[in-house]
Amino acid sequence: MRIVLVILVLLNLLALASIRGWLGSSVPEGEPERLSNQLNPDRIMLRPGSNAPPREVEAPPQALPAEQTASAAESGDGRDAATARAPAAPSATIAPVSPQACTVIGGLAESEADALMQTAIAGKPGLRSERKTSSTPTAWWVRIPPGGGRDSAERRVAELRGQGISELFIVNDPGPNQYAISLGLFKTEAKAQQHLANLQAKQVRGAGIASRTTTVHRIEVHGPASALKTLTSSPAVRRSGATISGCTP
Repeated sequence: MRIVLVILVLLNLLALASIRGWLGSSVPEGEPERLSNQLNPDRIMLRPGSNAPPREVEAPPQALPAEQTASAAESGDGRDAATARAPAAPSATIAPVSPQACTVIGGLAESEADALMQTAIAGKPGLRSERKTSSTPTAWWVRIPPGGGRDSAERRVAELRGQGISELFIVNDPGPNQYAISLGLFKTEAKAQQHLANLQAKQVRGAGIASRTTTVHRIEVHGPASALKTLTSSPAVRRSGATISGCTP
C-alpha cells in the first residue's frame, strides 16, 4: 500500500509541475496571455455567437501616398500618366457649310461697277468676283460720214436741202464723227432702215446707218449662297438699280 501511495503522490506532483510549467512549458492562464502568445493577434476576427475557433483574415492593402503613386506612374509609362492627368479635349462643333452659288449683278455704268467692287465686294471673305463689259446698242443713227472738213459738209447740206431734206445738221463735236451730217436718230433698227430707204428714194447718196452703243458693266460673283444673298440685298446694290440674275457656280 505504501508503494501505491507513493506512486500516486509522485503522479500528482508531476501533474502539478506540468500545469505550473515547471517542466519547461506553460499553459496560458487566461485569454490575454493566450492572445499575447499568438502570431499577429490583430489579424484575428471573432464572430459573435459562433463556437468555431477564430481565423486569421488578410488585412486590406493600404493606399500608397500620393508621392509614391506619382513615382510609380513615372517609373512605368510616362505617356500613360500624362494621359491620365490631361483633361479631355472638348468636342469641336462643325459649322454648317453653305452651298456655292453664282450671281450676276448687271446693267451697271462704269462708275456704279467701280463703287460696288470697292464697297460691297472687295475684301469680303469667300467671295470671288469677275468684272465683264459688253456693248449694247441704244440707238441707230442715219448719217452721211464726214469727209473734206466743215466747208465740204456745208456744201453737202445745201445740196440735201435742195432735195427736200430738212431734218439734218452737221456734227461739230470733236471725234471720229466730227463734220458728219446727221439725218436722224432712231430707237429701233427697223425704223432706221425705213428712213434710209426713204432717203435713197429721194436720190440721197452716201447715207448709211451706224449703231450708237453704250458700254454696260456686269459683275459675276461666286461664293457661299448665304453671303451672296446678303450682298444682293445690301443698300449699295439696291441703290445702283442693277439687275440680279443667276449663273453657273
